Amino acid sequence: MAHIRKQTWTTVGGGTGFRYYVIFKDPAGKQRKVGGFKLKKDAEAARKRIEAEVAEGTYGREELTFGAFYERWIASKHNLKPGTMVSYKSAFRLHVLPTFTDEPLGEITPLDVQEWIDGLADTMSPATVARCFRYFRACMKQAEAWDIIDRAPTAKINLPRKDNREPEFLGPDDILRLLDAAREPERSLFAVLAMSGMRLGEALALRWRDVDYEMRAIKVTRSWSYHGGFHEPKTEASRRAVPLMDALADNLRDYYHGKGHPALEDLLFTDDGKKPLDPSNVRKRFLEALDAAGLKHVTMHSLRHSYASIMLSYGASIKALQRALGHASATMTLNVYAHLIQEDMDPVLAKASRAFSKGNKNVIQFPRKKGDSGQSDGK
Repeated sequence: MAHIRKQTWTTVGGGTGFRYYVIFKDPAGKQRKVGGFKLKKDAEAARKRIEAEVAEGTYGREELTFGAFYERWIASKHNLKPGTMVSYKSAFRLHVLPTFTDEPLGEITPLDVQEWIDGLADTMSPATVARCFRYFRACMKQAEAWDIIDRAPTAKINLPRKDNREPEFLGPDDILRLLDAAREPERSLFAVLAMSGMRLGEALALRWRDVDYEMRAIKVTRSWSYHGGFHEPKTEASRRAVPLMDALADNLRDYYHGKGHPALEDLLFTDDGKKPLDPSNVRKRFLEALDAAGLKHVTMHSLRHSYASIMLSYGASIKALQRALGHASATMTLNVYAHLIQEDMDPVLAKASRAFSKGNKNVIQFPRKKGDSGQSDGK
């Protein structure tokens, strides 16, 4: 509820001056002070008007611009990780604020949003456009939740069609050529990415104590990013134990001895044991190794796809692969790698076909009606 505050001060002549102000919280939760009224009755009238506007959600709609609201909204995003916060601020600074910063928040229409999206689509990839729209929609939905606008103007917006090309990956022979062309410590880092399916940030956060040879697993308990440093995995599923295959175990043993037996608390991929390798330098070394090995240019994330494709080709189930990759659900894994499973369906279909063949003893015969034993009566 709003209240009136009397503010007094001493004048130059030694007397006392005063004014009345209305103190209240706006729909965004920020404390406001309006007034400077000489008469208390004027302050009372302003208090009643402001309380009604705040209750109706109309206070400040006329003068609140998108840019002003964005500043309040982004300051409230306390749950964002530092790296994600950098992504939000960069997207708004480069692609959202230039269009909407001076627009009154309540006057932005779906058509305005669609025209903005169409303009972005002319020069940006569908994935980047979708990300910018997702951030913008979150901002506008919060304005709706705070009752600053009646409805977010983000429904039924047509986004550019996403590029649904299959993920690129390298085969086992390609990966071996890549490793032969790379130098340490990047060589062992590339091996971890290709033979465990970890994300780059997860691998850069690994300590030697996370490599459990007895349990034949690598424990993923944290991640690292340039802007956010070390932090908890992004989802509960990302906290996991990744199976340690023999080829990777042998590689890491050689790497450990070559490093002079570092302490268990030391990082695997570091120059000083405490700070991870710089991701931009790692990506540069990755491209250099691809060139030296005569391989096509793929992204480092392709090594994660490579791991998934290799595991599926050797019979791994979607559920097992989901746990290894740290996906939140098996559906997510299936959506990405379904095209790699179809080639393995032939033997399954052959077995199913035999099961449906007449006279197959392995097929369960269900009773047709109550009292029917399911045995043939010869009719």
